[in-house]
This record gives sequence, structure tokens and C-alpha cells, in this order.
Amino acid sequence: MKNIILGNGINIQFGGLDYTNRSIIERALSKLDLKDFNPDVYTKDVGDWINSLYQILPEILHGNYDLYAVLSDEKEELEKFKDRYTASTAINEIGFEDFFLMNELFCRKYKISNPERFYAQEFIRRLFLDSIYNNGKINVIHQKFPQGFKKFLNEFDIVFTTNYDRNIEHATGREVLYLHGAFHVIAAEYDPNSFRNQLSDRPVEKTPVVKGYEHVFSTALTGSSGVFKKFSSDSQENANSGITKFAEGYLNRPDLRPQIDEWKDSENATLRNLYEGIKLKISNPNLKFSIDYALNKLESIVGDVIIMGLSPYNDTHIFSILLENKQVQTIEYYYFEKTEVDEIASRLEDKLLDARNVTEFWEAIAKT
Repeated sequence: MKNIILGNGINIQFGGLDYTNRSIIERALSKLDLKDFNPDVYTKDVGDWINSLYQILPEILHGNYDLYAVLSDEKEELEKFKDRYTASTAINEIGFEDFFLMNELFCRKYKISNPERFYAQEFIRRLFLDSIYNNGKINVIHQKFPQGFKKFLNEFDIVFTTNYDRNIEHATGREVLYLHGAFHVIAAEYDPNSFRNQLSDRPVEKTPVVKGYEHVFSTALTGSSGVFKKFSSDSQENANSGITKFAEGYLNRPDLRPQIDEWKDSENATLRNLYEGIKLKISNPNLKFSIDYALNKLESIVGDVIIMGLSPYNDTHIFSILLENKQVQTIEYYYFEKTEVDEIASRLEDKLLDARNVTEFWEAIAKT
């Protein structure tokens, strides 16, 4: 089988500099300065918060925040962070997802807890997603796809993308698997019809979707850590498996029922929700937590894989998944700069790597 993984390089190729990290940061901060946003989605204060995070860059580079990277993946991300930047790095040169790592370290150092900690991260997320969305302009990039590129995409059995937009779908009319979620899919906590919102505490009532900003209430994943993205993609499947086992246990193990029934009036909200979920699953066996991410499908693909528009320095979890998949032997990687090849080769170890120049590819496509 032939598989392809597409990244933001595709949007930059056809959408131009508007979709580079620099433009995403600048557009986000400009939205705040011009008050071009809805305060029910995020507030102007998020700009002050981002600037505060930027101010600690020198301290992070000097190791003053090493103590607050407690998870192994955070420690790895922090070391890469220090390699990428210097004290003179401009704010628009910081990868927008790296602000999530900075936010986590900052909150730990200054003991900032929820709900302030949650809203700081959530507003940063919404702001950057809104900037990427670019007032919907991102979803019309496909209009600039040449016929040769569309034909090329239709040669593949499975098409994956790390992008949130629908350009590949619109260009080819085929199914696309979204590794990191999609702007057009509302996240379960904001979807009134989801399993999560069948429970009595209904989070959608506390945070309703703001019309015109559906994209920031979507399944689009953001975060500096690939481990976080992988965890998020697995969580729905794990939830489905867990709730099914609990429901089966309640039905088939009478000895367990008294203990589970006690959760109904527990002071612990998680246990109360679990009880409700079990009862809902029993009454409606087909009810499931939605599965919106396709990262787990990478674990079982077979055949060759082409990677295009994806930086080797980001989303390292994708390369880890491919490395562990023994049914994938050959990976064709389209590089923008030759220096990327060594980085990719070090991540793929025993895989057969076929490195190709993406600029030459685009020149050839333009002629077809």
C-alpha cells in the first residue's frame, strides 16, 4: 500500500508566507492590538501573558527552569528548545507551540494553579488557532493546487495530514485522516450530542461554542510535546475500552454492583461521572466517545510512506510511531533543506530512507 503524510509545508507552498510560524505569531498579536476578536473566545490579556512568557526566554536558556520540566518528554523538549533559540531570538521566531512548554514551566515555578493555569493555556491555544485559521482563508488554499498535485495525491491508498484545514479533502474529494484534529470537527466537550455531554454536568452549558469561532472549539491539537498529542489521540479509545469493561462488569459481576452504585453520590465528581457513564453505556451499548484523531492508525499501516511538508524538528512522535511500525520499511522524505536529511535518518534508524528535494518536486509538478 502507498501512504502519504502531509504537513504545513503544503500550505506554505500554495498559501505563501501567511502560514509560516512568523506570520501566525504576528497575526495573533495584531488581532489583539486591533481588537479583532470576540472577548467571549479569548481576551486581550492573553497578549500580555504571551509577552510575559517571552520575557523568561533568557532564564530558560540559562537553565533556570530545568527543575520544572518533570516529565521525560518535557525534559527532552526543553533541551531541544534551548538548542533552537538564543537570548536574542525575536518573539515571532518562537515556535507557537513552544509557548505551551514555556507556559507549563512558568506556572509550575510560580505555583499558578487551576483555573488560572487552565485558562492561560486555553486562551493561548484559541488565539493561535484563530490566527492559523486566518478568517477562513486557510480553507481555500486548495484553489491554487495544480492538477498535477491533485493527481499525485490520488495515487495514494491512505492520506494523512497534520494540518487542521480541509484543503486536501476539497482538492481530491476523498477521505483524509487528521493526525492532529480538524477545524471542522467540534471537540467532544463542546458538542451537545457527544457522550461527554450526555452526563448531567454537561460542560457545553458552561462553555458554549461561539458562532463564527467554531474552529477554536474544534479537535485541533496544540502542544509542544508529541507525547501529549499521542496521549490525546489515545484517550478516546482508552475511554471507550474502559467504559465498556465497567458496563460489562456491572452486568456480569453482581458482586461489583454495590461498589459502583456508591459512586452515584460520591463527593468525587470523576466517580459520579463514571457512574453515570456506566449506566448510559448499559442503556445504550452503541454510545461511544468519539475518536477524532488518526495517530493510532499510523501504528498499523502497511507498505511505503511518503512524508511531505513536515519538519523533522517538530512532531517527533510521528517518526517514533513509524519507527516502531515493522510493516513500514521504506520512507520517502521530501526535504526543503539538505540538513533535514541527517535529522530524519537519525530518527528512523533501520528504515530505508529515500530523501528527495521538495523544490525539485514542485518544479516538476508545475510542468504537468
